[in-house]
Amino acid sequence: MASIFTRILAGEIPGTFVFQGERWVALLDIRPAHPGHVLLIPREERQYLADLSGSTQAELGLHLARMTLAVKRATGCPAVNVVLNDGPEAGQEVPHAHLHVVPRWPGDHKGFRFAGAPYGNGQLATMAERLRAAWAAD
Repeated sequence: MASIFTRILAGEIPGTFVFQGERWVALLDIRPAHPGHVLLIPREERQYLADLSGSTQAELGLHLARMTLAVKRATGCPAVNVVLNDGPEAGQEVPHAHLHVVPRWPGDHKGFRFAGAPYGNGQLATMAERLRAAWAAD
């Protein structure tokens, strides 16, 4: 079944488009954290960012950088959060890869803070090596 984003792209469901390109679109989020909260969505329907085609991935950085500037200029916010929920365990509600560009202001109480814990003895180096091996596997 097509995701809600695919249905919006097909014109079956209304959406407020900010930008439309060959491989990516930007829509206003209908439940924004703040006005100006934009979703950057690939036309290609894949749940995970890594499953998108190389050409779609290649365009992402250009559109993302430009959209962060547009959100700052349009809203007057001094900062943005760029959020990717890559899978349901990470909070992904729509199984279609997409990025949130959320305008932020001092004291807005919309934080994205993780309760972290330091690595134990030797765990930092071990994790770094595991990540290097995973990176080299592709």
